[in-house]
Amino acid sequence: MSVRLADTLERCIPAILDEWGRAAAAGELRGLCHEDRVGDLAVVLRALSEALRPRAVPGAVHQFIEAAAAHGARRRAQGVHEACLFEEYDHLGTAVPHGLRICEKASLSPEDVMALEGGLTTAILAGLRGFHRHEFERRGTWADVLARAAHDAHDAHEATGLRVRAPHRESSGGSEELAAAP
Repeated sequence: MSVRLADTLERCIPAILDEWGRAAAAGELRGLCHEDRVGDLAVVLRALSEALRPRAVPGAVHQFIEAAAAHGARRRAQGVHEACLFEEYDHLGTAVPHGLRICEKASLSPEDVMALEGGLTTAILAGLRGFHRHEFERRGTWADVLARAAHDAHDAHEATGLRVRAPHRESSGGSEELAAAP
């Protein structure tokens, strides 16, 4: 994707979170204080911005998936229902384009819009996995779950911006190596 998209997303995170906050304040998260309500969505959006860079640093997509998974785990620790993740990412899906329009008057290309949509889809899937992280860790499959998330991101977003080499497994313990594709 474009450097412009990554830079614009990074610059517009406050406007996006303001838009998201208005919608989220009326939903299931309304019982949380503002800081807990926002959680680490800014971290997820910053990581998405880095992952969308045309020449993303190695591991940027993995860090994005980890950030979204950590957000899901945080929601579970806060006692939020799993369905709330869908609600908050639905609000985020509306807030991102709206916040970008408020912050940056120029419109995004269709490819950039697709990349953002793909990134948000990846974020919710990783967030759901993070919500259930303890179960995966208990079974000893957390590393495999993250590798599948990266593989799914590769399959779903190859043409839209989150370009990831499919993870390979090393013979020692199944650790995965993820990197942004050239």
